[in-house]
Amino acid sequence: MSSDEAMAVKARAMFGKRLTESDYQNLLQKKTVPEIASALKGYPLFAETLEGINEKSIHRGQLEALLRMDAYYRLQRLTVYGGPNDGKFFYIVVMNTETRLILSCIRAFMRKDDEIRNAIIGRIPVYAEQYFSFDVKKLIDVNNYDELEELLKGTRFYSIVKKYRAEKLEDIDFIGMEHAFRISNFKNTQELIDEYSDGDARDQMRKITRAKAELDNIAVIYRLKRYFNASSGKIQSLIMPEYCLFTAKEMRDMICDCTADEVVECLQKKYHRYAKGVEFIDIEHYTGTIRYNLNHHFIEYYTEASLVLLSYMVLAEIEIQNVINIIEGVRYGVSPDRIKTLLVY
Repeated sequence: MSSDEAMAVKARAMFGKRLTESDYQNLLQKKTVPEIASALKGYPLFAETLEGINEKSIHRGQLEALLRMDAYYRLQRLTVYGGPNDGKFFYIVVMNTETRLILSCIRAFMRKDDEIRNAIIGRIPVYAEQYFSFDVKKLIDVNNYDELEELLKGTRFYSIVKKYRAEKLEDIDFIGMEHAFRISNFKNTQELIDEYSDGDARDQMRKITRAKAELDNIAVIYRLKRYFNASSGKIQSLIMPEYCLFTAKEMRDMICDCTADEVVECLQKKYHRYAKGVEFIDIEHYTGTIRYNLNHHFIEYYTEASLVLLSYMVLAEIEIQNVINIIEGVRYGVSPDRIKTLLVY
């Protein structure tokens, strides 16, 4: 069996152990974080990572950190079956974590909020530090913008943070900065794919990343039209110039001429293969389900190692986020019915 086939077989076996609808329903019935932790220990997928924890005393931040760690360990197990370059794709996951930590750090010293700072400490995945482009542990000691810029020198994040610096912290264009990070992460992902994959696998991996960018764009268009009555110019400024199934003209037409409901109709038509039978609850759930179905397709029908690895990365991240949504919902007393609308599977 080739390394590609071996990874595909292993990925499918791991995916086969994913949480099912009935598993999620079981978790939704739990009343406390310790109850959720106890239930998760009973699932084969999480048993190894959660082995030995005291579920009676574990708090939300600790459990979330363990779950994110579990996703990294799963991917590490998969790379054993692949080629020498497959580990390079870990950075696709890591860069999004880097971005979240940097933005959280800025929020912390903008608001002088110790709770946010403590949350940063809990979310730093030291188990994956070999993949990071800077020493993320030092974010704990960052107290102002100057110190953040100094820490990020030599990374691709530095130019973005420097560009969006403002005299007063409250004047920082946070939305613009987030958009710049999205564009940078997309470009870096495409560069990694082009450098470390080839042939049909590369084409399909490009499709995965472009579909994510396109679906994110459509979610932005929908939200700005539905909730903010934003101008076409404002919407266009927050859209990445990347397309998958839509053309640039079709995207412009949605921005300029469509209502929010018509945007959803356009999305349904273009992605009908992956949206079939999916109920529209909200735009994030809808686009998330389309991404899930798209990557599920690649896991089921392709064997190229790099493509299977990238697809499993996406699916594992979605699953972990589902569980975290349940944990946070239970922690803050959100109803099970409301939490369920956030789950993608």
